[in-house]
Amino acid sequence: MTDTSCSLDSFDSTNVNLIVEGTKYKIHRFFLSRDSPVLREMFSKPKEQAAGREPEWTLSDVTKSELEHLLWVYYNPSINSYSANLNIAVWRDVLKLADMWQMYRIQRIARGHILGYQNLDPIEKIKLCEDCRYDAKDAYIKVCTREEASTSTEFQVLGIDLVLLIMQIRERIIGNRRESERTEEDIVVDIIGREPDMPYAMLNPEYC
Repeated sequence: MTDTSCSLDSFDSTNVNLIVEGTKYKIHRFFLSRDSPVLREMFSKPKEQAAGREPEWTLSDVTKSELEHLLWVYYNPSINSYSANLNIAVWRDVLKLADMWQMYRIQRIARGHILGYQNLDPIEKIKLCEDCRYDAKDAYIKVCTREEASTSTEFQVLGIDLVLLIMQIRERIIGNRRESERTEEDIVVDIIGREPDMPYAMLNPEYC
């Protein structure tokens, strides 16, 4: 079967006008409709507008910087690379909108770049990796072997299921130090109950 997701036969060359924090953005409809079922449904609904004027949509829960960071992915100057030295906050903005609008391919790009940061907080790495089943063993080990307890902010980020999982791993690691020669990595894999689908380092985060 031929993949027609990027076929020019279905290319919609019309534009959409999005208003965010009072600023209007005129954007190609094709990219947003292709990648987001949420936006595709929004654009498909009839919208009243004055004669001769293009329809406009005002977006809530979105900032101008967040939208501009997402648009940079589409209008990136380099057609085959997103390797620009962007601040991690940019990719967090991209991931936020990709999650909100169910843009799964964009999610993959953003997660891949965020996980590529060497100094990424282990709590954030655990959350990202569990969302998409990537390798987070090193992050679990860092969190479960550190002296300080998890904070209430970390609990909110992770959610109750991951907090309980971390507590279970931590208790097993402490007990293992007295009774066994098993490695901390072995314990993490045992308790999680699976090897991850794919190590994040193997990802190709570039867009097709």
